[in-house]
Amino acid sequence: MTLNQILYFSKTAEYMNMARAAKALMIAQPSLSMSLSKLEDELGVALFEKKGRGITLTAEGHCFLQHAHRIISDVDAATQEMKRLKNEAESSLTIAYINPIAEHFLPNLFRRFLASSPEAEKIRLKSIEMDTGDIVDALTNNTVDLTLSSKITGHEELTQIPILRQPLVLIVPKGHRLEQEYQSTGAPLKCSQLAQESLVTYFTRSPMHKQILDYFAEQEVTPNVCHYAYNELAIANLVAENMGVAIVAKVDNLPWERVTEIPLEGLARSRNIYLTYRTNRKMFSAARQMAGFIRQHYGLE
Repeated sequence: MTLNQILYFSKTAEYMNMARAAKALMIAQPSLSMSLSKLEDELGVALFEKKGRGITLTAEGHCFLQHAHRIISDVDAATQEMKRLKNEAESSLTIAYINPIAEHFLPNLFRRFLASSPEAEKIRLKSIEMDTGDIVDALTNNTVDLTLSSKITGHEELTQIPILRQPLVLIVPKGHRLEQEYQSTGAPLKCSQLAQESLVTYFTRSPMHKQILDYFAEQEVTPNVCHYAYNELAIANLVAENMGVAIVAKVDNLPWERVTEIPLEGLARSRNIYLTYRTNRKMFSAARQMAGFIRQHYGLE
């Protein structure tokens, strides 16, 4: 049984005339007759019987018509609900982002995008801060449309486009002995000079944690990790309180009045921020607009 057969049956019951029903359905009368015959064969009962020059419903036909009306009504309701959800999806946008871009980059991006066109201004924009691990889960579960995150590896279903590059830098407390050494020589510090220092760094789940440990491994130095934090500001505040030194991505909101950036030999690394989305997921209008805007105005490729 198909929906078309149910629709054909309902329309024929409405007109009680095969020719008029076929015309209303914009199909040939033989096609209508064949469809109704197959439906009767499948149900095992006659739905219509001849009456004079016309037709009328059998008792079974009357019963089936009630079910047909309910089915058609449910299909119409489902269609309207799907249209409503589609319209909502087309005009709404949820973005997940990592903390390091929350203070300056993200608000500026949102402000520029929403002012870029009348269509963008109407978008219902939502955002939520997450760490990179949670961002992967959110993309997998389709709970967000786009994300602004660090590099994600091992997920071929994701498209990542670099949009922001933040160099890694060494920071120490103001007046620290390493600052004095740098001022006296003017030469970048060697990684070996950090071996005896307490290191403040990112939590192990952060991609930055691995990148920093990889740098120490390349320099054949074992760091003395003493403190872990979620983001640059928290790390820098610990450094400012003489809890150690740190290698962090250089962002605007660090307490530069209390910490100092010092060149570090061999530290030619950076953290890239990526526009990230599911390659194999349908992207609705609002997400397409935002993704296109980011690629045009911020893409590094």
